[in-house]
Amino acid sequence: MELFVAIVDDLQSERDYIRADLERIFQNDAEYELRCVCFESAEAFLDAAPEVQIVFLDICMEGMNGIDLARHLRRLNDRLLIIFVSTSSEYAFDAFPIHPFDYLIKPYPPARLEHVVKEAVRVLNLGDRKIPIRVARSVLSVPVGSIVSAVSQGHRVVVAVAGAEPVQSIMKFSEVEELLSSEERFLPVNRGVLVNMDYARALTGDTLTMLDGSVFALRTKNRSQIVSRFSHYQLSRLKGGLQ
Repeated sequence: MELFVAIVDDLQSERDYIRADLERIFQNDAEYELRCVCFESAEAFLDAAPEVQIVFLDICMEGMNGIDLARHLRRLNDRLLIIFVSTSSEYAFDAFPIHPFDYLIKPYPPARLEHVVKEAVRVLNLGDRKIPIRVARSVLSVPVGSIVSAVSQGHRVVVAVAGAEPVQSIMKFSEVEELLSSEERFLPVNRGVLVNMDYARALTGDTLTMLDGSVFALRTKNRSQIVSRFSHYQLSRLKGGLQ
């Protein structure tokens, strides 16, 4: 299986360093074949428009910086795994709303990069796992990673899917919830409402706004636990990089 990775950094020495580490990690991996492309600027990356699954972004670069590039990329692709690489943690709060996968501080130990990359591959594999969603007269196989939300509406469950039309399921909400119960990313925010936190834009007051613009009210009961779980999930990937 091919793994497509991009490195965007204005210093060739840094690009070479990350690429060499990645090649070391996958040199004896029979399952994955690394495909790595490097760019000296955000503009060069946008001009090439490579189809990648993971992108390493330096933050302080001439021209467009890594934060602005990440914002642009996030609008184009909800599922792209963005890993910031910086000499300072001061940009972490600017990075947070973009939903990066991780934030590495230079110089990072090789073991740290290996852990992040292996976790990224694990997430990509989870995204490939599919669950059966029953609709009228058939069953659809839906990738877990593409599910944005599941909302009970009358006798149906509307499953929002990234980049596709919503699926009108004839299943009970409890059945859909059970299929996704092992996934930490899915959060029940109200009765009959389950959201994928990977697609969340912001939690403000008593509402959760998703990247597709949908807004869900948080239930009053256990609201503090909902907020706590959401905050913990969103911060969990950044914590390792800032330690």
